[in-house]
Amino acid sequence: MKTIWVAVLLLVAVLVGSIALHFYTTSLYDQLQQNLRRLEKAVEEEDWAAARQEAEELKNIWAKTDATWTPIMDHHQVDHLDESLTRVSRLLELHNREDLLLELALAARIAKRIKDSEVPMLRNIF
Repeated sequence: MKTIWVAVLLLVAVLVGSIALHFYTTSLYDQLQQNLRRLEKAVEEEDWAAARQEAEELKNIWAKTDATWTPIMDHHQVDHLDESLTRVSRLLELHNREDLLLELALAARIAKRIKDSEVPMLRNIF
């Protein structure tokens, strides 16, 4: 009987941990997307000072997100997003508005694909 209780407790612990991790990764995704939108708005308005400030915040958000996503998400997708965000930083330094807006849209799309691929659904499990 003890074995059954231990198995049930382990199952419950895994489920609770998975749900908590899902909500945390969703929170990080939302922060990342909001920051990308604010950065995009600043670039569209050519407010380079605000864009630099948003880029600094993006680095902080990405540091937390990368540390969380790398062990649990598809490494290729996370690496692809990291490369895109690196290009965002460099294009911002160059004040290359058109390419920067394109790269911001690409980074937002990659982040969405990563999040969507990790949503607990039957098609993602099997």
